[in-house]
Amino acid sequence: MTQVDSSLWTNLHEQLDQLNKQLAQGDTLSATKQSQLLQERSRQWAKPPSDNDTENLSILAFTLGTKTYGIELGYADTVFPIKQLTTLPGTPPYVRGITNLHGRMLSVLDIRALLNLPQQDLGDRNHVVVLRNEEMEFGLLADRIVGVNNLRRSQIQTEQAGLGGLQRTMVMGISHQQWTILDGNQMLNEPTLCVDDID
Repeated sequence: MTQVDSSLWTNLHEQLDQLNKQLAQGDTLSATKQSQLLQERSRQWAKPPSDNDTENLSILAFTLGTKTYGIELGYADTVFPIKQLTTLPGTPPYVRGITNLHGRMLSVLDIRALLNLPQQDLGDRNHVVVLRNEEMEFGLLADRIVGVNNLRRSQIQTEQAGLGGLQRTMVMGISHQQWTILDGNQMLNEPTLCVDDID
């Protein structure tokens, strides 16, 4: 559920109480009063968004199967087509393997396994979205890169029913386009996603 200024809720409840009283008394609005109410409502809806509503996030969107995911652009270091992926025995199911990125070995994770979604075979057009901060670096598997989009933080529904544990940590929320927005900061700081010490 998106965050809404509490004064808006208070105002809405006051209007609902007033309407309930009018309905109970059988009052009907005159044409003049109705026009005044509609004009006031139009003025309220025409107001520009508040400051905390205008915080934009630049999101790199990509697909995996039929689902679209997004990650805040500040955590996405680079995107490249995957040429070769070497699987590693004994790794968790979400680790699809490693690949070479400019002479460095990069682990590639499949978020479908992390979100308990069915995995699919790699296609010939898969990409890797590299997430990086000062402490950690890994790649996320992607079927197709959609592009960069700007979203207001208020457009992301942050209440996620049915998600727990690592899933809740990874998912920032769902956008109005029904994209799953991943929390890059949380993912990069999640110790269970670190695959440096593979035996």
